[in-house]
Amino acid sequence: MSKEDRKIKRAKRNKRRIVLIFFILIYFIFRSVPALYASTLKTTLVEEGFIEDIVSSNGVLIKNEKVYRADGEGKITLYKKEGERVKVGTLIANISLVSDNSALKEELNGINKKIDSLEKVNKNREDIKNDKDKNLKTIDGVIDQIQKDSMSGEYANISILKEELNSQLGKKKDISGDNTLVNNSLENLKERKKELEKEISNNTIKYFSQESGIISYKLDGLEEIYSEKKIDSYTIDDVKKIQGNVIKVDNGNLVKAGDPILKIMDNFNWYLLVSFDNWKDISTLKKGDNVYIRINKKDEKIQGNIVRIENKNNKGLIVIQSDSYFHDYYLNRYVNVDIIKKRYEGLKIPTESVVEKDGVKGVYIKDISGIIKFRPIKILGQNKEYTIADKGDKNSYIKLEGSDEKKKTLRLFDELLLNGNNVKEGQIID
Repeated sequence: MSKEDRKIKRAKRNKRRIVLIFFILIYFIFRSVPALYASTLKTTLVEEGFIEDIVSSNGVLIKNEKVYRADGEGKITLYKKEGERVKVGTLIANISLVSDNSALKEELNGINKKIDSLEKVNKNREDIKNDKDKNLKTIDGVIDQIQKDSMSGEYANISILKEELNSQLGKKKDISGDNTLVNNSLENLKERKKELEKEISNNTIKYFSQESGIISYKLDGLEEIYSEKKIDSYTIDDVKKIQGNVIKVDNGNLVKAGDPILKIMDNFNWYLLVSFDNWKDISTLKKGDNVYIRINKKDEKIQGNIVRIENKNNKGLIVIQSDSYFHDYYLNRYVNVDIIKKRYEGLKIPTESVVEKDGVKGVYIKDISGIIKFRPIKILGQNKEYTIADKGDKNSYIKLEGSDEKKKTLRLFDELLLNGNNVKEGQIID
């Protein structure tokens, strides 16, 4: 082979190599496009969960509050802790007076007069009792004489003695018995007299709880404005912030007559007064409904009952009664309220993954072989972030609206495509 032929042969071989490399490059480019495309398809696993249909607004806590005020000027001593629950008759505070104790003295004078009157009644009763003793002796004598006359045969005197006996027995009946009511009243009065004399001598006024509940030494001055007694008369306009006269009473404070010193609140019955600018927000609710609420964005759900709901000029007013979690909020007056109108539970998926195919709502999933498939869903509840889908029967089948035919739906832990608008059913991705 000549040198020229070898040169031509080498050129042809190089050309074939170049063509082969070109086709190999083209192959790898086309092979890489699906991989690059698939890498942009984000997926997530289907899980169980819930969403809540919530409406929020501002509200006012209405409590059953009993305010105790100072009966004189002096230094206060507190016996119970802030937020402690007390029962009726518990000593909760006293005031060591620095001046006038005329109210106590006036009560003591009145009690002394009552004691004098009752002691006179007792004296009269003793006199009657003495007369009764004499009468008993007379009765015994008459009975003895009747027995003697019977034995001696003096029957003429017996009829006269019987009349005398009946007379004495009638007198005994009239004066018998003790006046225990007088005794009890006198005993109680004397006991109270001792207490008053001790208080006057110590120059103190004691305060006992008149009801059971939670005690607080923090008062906002709105206890009478927002009262359980007025719960049926409040309007939408009453749900507004009012600047109260907030005070906090500490142990050893100097108080004046008439000053509020503490309050006791019923922790088993309290209300929330909530207003809404748009009636539609609560139009599905009605009086008597049981609802769950959250206060100030805290986690605990509080069960309550709607006792009033009103629509005025397309604005809403709702009153909720509850008996739970009061201790967590008893210091609050104005609060943020979330009313949970409904709770949906099922398969929780991102709302952005929901698409529509041939008029049917559904999602795209990637099966174990990498093939994209469409799965119809039955939406139970939805918000901007998440959708709750029906799990279907035990085999994950659902009936679509307007059809008796069952379709396979989502399953727990399916691999869900977040953006189903960029794929087609049957497409294969790695």
